[in-house]
Amino acid sequence: MSTNSASVRRWVVRGTATAVAVVVAAGAVTAAHAIGTETDPGRPAGKTVTPVPADAQRVCAGSALRLSDDAGNDATKASTVGSATVATATTGSTVERSALDPSTTGGSDPRLLTAPAGKTTPQVAGSSYQSVSSGDLVGMGAASCDDPSQSTWLVGGSTETGRTSLVTLSNPTDVNATVDLAVYDGTGTVSAPGTTGIVVAPNTQKVVPLSGFVSDQGSTVVHVESSGGQIVAHMQETVVRTLTPGGFDIVSGGAAPARRQVIAGVVLLGAQEAQRGDDTADAAPIVRLFVPGTKAARVTLGITTADGGGSTVNATAEPGVVTDVSLDDFPDGRYSFTVTSTEPLVAGARTTSPTEDGRTDLAWFASAEPLGASTITAVAPGDAPRMTFVNPTRSDAEVTVRSGSQEQRIDVVASGTATVGVPVATQLQLTGTSGLVAGVTYQGDDGIAGFPVRAATEVSTPVRVYP
Repeated sequence: MSTNSASVRRWVVRGTATAVAVVVAAGAVTAAHAIGTETDPGRPAGKTVTPVPADAQRVCAGSALRLSDDAGNDATKASTVGSATVATATTGSTVERSALDPSTTGGSDPRLLTAPAGKTTPQVAGSSYQSVSSGDLVGMGAASCDDPSQSTWLVGGSTETGRTSLVTLSNPTDVNATVDLAVYDGTGTVSAPGTTGIVVAPNTQKVVPLSGFVSDQGSTVVHVESSGGQIVAHMQETVVRTLTPGGFDIVSGGAAPARRQVIAGVVLLGAQEAQRGDDTADAAPIVRLFVPGTKAARVTLGITTADGGGSTVNATAEPGVVTDVSLDDFPDGRYSFTVTSTEPLVAGARTTSPTEDGRTDLAWFASAEPLGASTITAVAPGDAPRMTFVNPTRSDAEVTVRSGSQEQRIDVVASGTATVGVPVATQLQLTGTSGLVAGVTYQGDDGIAGFPVRAATEVSTPVRVYP
């Protein structure tokens, strides 16, 4: 099904371009009749071209990964551990779930969500959640299901001893995708063979260990760019502190470089306790920044809570190198960050929490693009899910969250934030969210996790074509 859907979508693009060419050519031939008519002198005739509705698709991150099989063999190939739970939503009639095949480097068994086209192109959305405890792989992870794209920024990861960061490249189209990875760390741009020209076959996923390009670096950012087929990219980080499991999480793609980035609903829980013991230097909560340009950025980190509290942190981010800003002095709570900068940058946040069994878990929170006036989403079942809305605009907002016949209204004041509990495993309709940013967080005995709420996918609209 996914192969045919992708084919239809690309045919629509080519067909639309052909239709435009035909209209232009026809206009040129009949220009004498189309221009200067008696009813509308001097006005060229035009024609409205309506794109054919296409299937909507998003890809979920899949399950937790380890670099070996169940017996500990073949450390060059990633294998799944357990399985993630996925929740879906659509404005269409149904959501079809299918799998993408693993490549020779393994795969996370990602879910391809397809909403078949009707009279219009539908929307589709989803998220995934997993709590896992298997050997060194212990903790909880959550991720958004994302649109295929030619550019994704993954703000997170580490390749220090005991840290494993795996980039997953999912190609839901029926043509090869050629992927280039630009990897950055605390010293600058990583130059390593194998970062360019990575071919991901149609309807498959490739797993790329970050340690193959950079070693012993605690702060990384990866820019994924593809040509040909479009890619959905995530990153999984797993931590082992000496001999003790230190958690795992999935990094969702963040917002593109901009002078303002918003990260919603960052959970700080037991940060001081999580830093006790051996090999805990990276257990401190941080906001990670990267400026892809050539000028240093003066950065202000605005920090708000749902109860109206707030503070600011000032920092400088040098161009071309990854910068981590410490959040070690903040008490437990759920925070939202608005990063303003003199230069375009990308941002993400990492926190670490102790678990009930005396270990730790980590979570990465991605920045997100603002939502439109209305969008759909679905929250995968997990520990105590909460949805946080951030309003970076100058006007108060009233958000409505609908689930079937039930709804709740949330007031989000200008430059403020609000957090509410939401139903899981069901379609949620969000309205009144124009310009706002939202994220979902989980918090429980097994750790913490979160993912950004994605805006509605942009679809083609009718255009007026003139000769």
